[in-house]
Amino acid sequence: MQMICHHEVTDFDAWKTAFDADDEARRNAGLTVLQVWKHVDSTTHAFFLLNVNNRDKAQGWIDRSNALHGDDGNTVTQASAYFIDPA
Repeated sequence: MQMICHHEVTDFDAWKTAFDADDEARRNAGLTVLQVWKHVDSTTHAFFLLNVNNRDKAQGWIDRSNALHGDDGNTVTQASAYFIDPA
């Protein structure tokens, strides 16, 4: 299973720095970063694809991230995440 996420951010570079700093928390949640993208025409949209080893732990990471808004350097203004499987 994978999870695809979209973050609306105040600044992509600042968000990416905070995202990279959260690597250990993602790994502890059983998440592996497969790809990160930035919007071609905007510095306020970040997208990323994660491999999910444990859905409950992944949901916990999402809940933690939403609750601890400061862990993203206060760069995320809106977030969405979707658990997906290949079709």
